[in-house]
Amino acid sequence: MVVLAASICTRGGKALISRQFRDISKDRITALLAYFPSLISNSTSQHTSVEDDNVRYVYQPLEEFYIVLITNKSSNILQDIDTLHLFASTISNLLRNIDERELFENAFDIIDAFDEVINLGYKENLTISQVSTFLEMDSHEEKIQEIIERNKELEATEERKRRAKEIQRKELARQHMSMGGPGSSDFGYGMNKPSIQPTYQPTPTIETAHESKSNFTSSTTSASGRPRGGGLQLGKKPTKSVPGHAMLGKGTINEPLLSNQPLFTHHSQQQLQKQTSSTSVSKSASPAAPQTQRIVNNGILITINEKVNAKLTREGSITSSEVKGDLQLRINDSSLANCRLLLKIHDKADKKQFKIHPNVDRNLVLNENIIVVKDKSKTFRSDDQATGIFKWRYVGKSDDTSSVPLLITAWVNIDDNSQAQVTLEYELAGDFVDAHKSNGGFSVCDVKILVPVVNHDLSLSENELISYDILEQTGTVFTISKIDLEEPSGSFEFSVPIENAEEGEESLFPMELQYDIINTELVEGDVSLGGISITDVVTNDDEEKSLPFELHSNIISDSYIVQ
Repeated sequence: MVVLAASICTRGGKALISRQFRDISKDRITALLAYFPSLISNSTSQHTSVEDDNVRYVYQPLEEFYIVLITNKSSNILQDIDTLHLFASTISNLLRNIDERELFENAFDIIDAFDEVINLGYKENLTISQVSTFLEMDSHEEKIQEIIERNKELEATEERKRRAKEIQRKELARQHMSMGGPGSSDFGYGMNKPSIQPTYQPTPTIETAHESKSNFTSSTTSASGRPRGGGLQLGKKPTKSVPGHAMLGKGTINEPLLSNQPLFTHHSQQQLQKQTSSTSVSKSASPAAPQTQRIVNNGILITINEKVNAKLTREGSITSSEVKGDLQLRINDSSLANCRLLLKIHDKADKKQFKIHPNVDRNLVLNENIIVVKDKSKTFRSDDQATGIFKWRYVGKSDDTSSVPLLITAWVNIDDNSQAQVTLEYELAGDFVDAHKSNGGFSVCDVKILVPVVNHDLSLSENELISYDILEQTGTVFTISKIDLEEPSGSFEFSVPIENAEEGEESLFPMELQYDIINTELVEGDVSLGGISITDVVTNDDEEKSLPFELHSNIISDSYIVQ
């Protein structure tokens, strides 16, 4: 057979995507597709093919569109239909929704798939799984090149660190020599001289800024007890901008304050305890960062872990969101180790973002949603140790609430006395509530909201669910004790003086959220944020008997910013 072109058009014959495999002009293809609907309306045949004087159209409806193969009249109609079905399956795998917007967004992927199936007008002997593999374009040479480039970057970073330390050492030596008096030498410190702590701290360069960022919550003081120059103070506008230091405020770099680290460092906990004993500002003691407790395994335990990154606006809308998840399996009985997991994959899950353990049968996961050991002579480990076997990543679109559990809306009013009246409204996202409405005991506890303002004149309205702590040089942390499905929304108010009238409302942002939804037992109908769940665990044999198992979920905020 010879396929002249493969196209996707509307019911009216308007061409949306077309790939020509022979030398045919765009105008000719457009004319053929425009003539195609009239041929269908005049045809009395029940077959999905029509002909005119020159070509044959083999077509298949795709919701509001048609997939059309334009072939010569002498081609094998059975092979044409087989090729058409392969095209339809490939397009269905590439698109979440069949509409014009999705078609145009994935146009190049669709054309690449057409090129994999048809070569110079002739069909390649491929399956749908092979086409998907080819489209992934996983290149070993590219990975090697990326490793080489990453190693070069690491070497350059280490060299910059070494040079920065050398400059710092020379500066300390110069100051020591200027203060050392008679007998000082240009070759370094004297053996019998006391070490003098310099009052000048060299400013870190841009290359080493990440070293200071990781420890910016600690307060380093000099011998006089005052903060050293260049330190970070939130809630006040610095008098001088120091390169390499992260600052919060209008026109500055927004660095996450709670992400990738415990909510309170060891120093901050000691500081908070001291404040609590000497003042009455703090309303409650700071709990330590929640720790994931090891769940008792009654045979087969499946845990879905997900980390959420999100950027929200102060009006309550979502700018961007991302969910990274993994599935871990624990088995403590060797008689249960030879099993298979039946997945439930929601429509929003993108199979191109799946990562599957090398010992798991990849084709069964992608085509039949089944997790099983690839080598039939082996089983899953049964020593009650958690084993990661499946990972995924989901990137939500703007205002996609399906991957964002918690939304915040900020209402800020500033009076003539520079007093800010702030109302923070919080609510569990509707999609998140719908996904867990069958779980009667579900709740989110100890939600932390960090406002980058340090002011002891802050006043919180009476609310039994809300407490707050003030951390010097960090900000004010508000704690919401509990949000459950019965009351998925709420609000609280506080007032605080704005010390810099020029910044106004901007001095209260960016806010950051932290929450941990730990060891939630999923029930039937629950789906993870990334669109993954388990429907059953069965024996890996012909009988496929169901095995008892428990399914738990851990959802942790990673970087959750309100700008």
